[in-house]
Amino acid sequence: MDMYVKDIQAGICAVNGEPVVDKENAATALVNGNNLLGPVVANFCMNLAIRKAREAGIGWVVAHGSNHFGIAGYYAMKALKENMIGMSFTNTSPLVVPTRGKERTLGTNPLSVAAPGKDGDSFVLDTATSAVALGK
Repeated sequence: MDMYVKDIQAGICAVNGEPVVDKENAATALVNGNNLLGPVVANFCMNLAIRKAREAGIGWVVAHGSNHFGIAGYYAMKALKENMIGMSFTNTSPLVVPTRGKERTLGTNPLSVAAPGKDGDSFVLDTATSAVALGK
């Protein structure tokens, strides 16, 4: 939470406005996050993806102009409540030095997949491409 407060105080994130759909069709959308807090943009996008999946059988929404969105698994798990498979991915600034590298060139690039199982069980993968997630 502290990171979000600091981003707002430093003027890194916009505090007013809403995400805007730049382009869309029945199953997909491109969303401009208008530099809002990542969780605001991610919730907007996942809710839109779930709605599209209900109506078209699949929903795939991509955002730009966003910021750190928190726990990737939170958004993937939103689909579980609708008995759907949810996926959430994001990129980050270069924070990871690759094997045999000398400087940070890769992001942690979190990803999450959540799938409903039988009898109320589910599968949830929430990971990053780095050894440790940024928020740890």
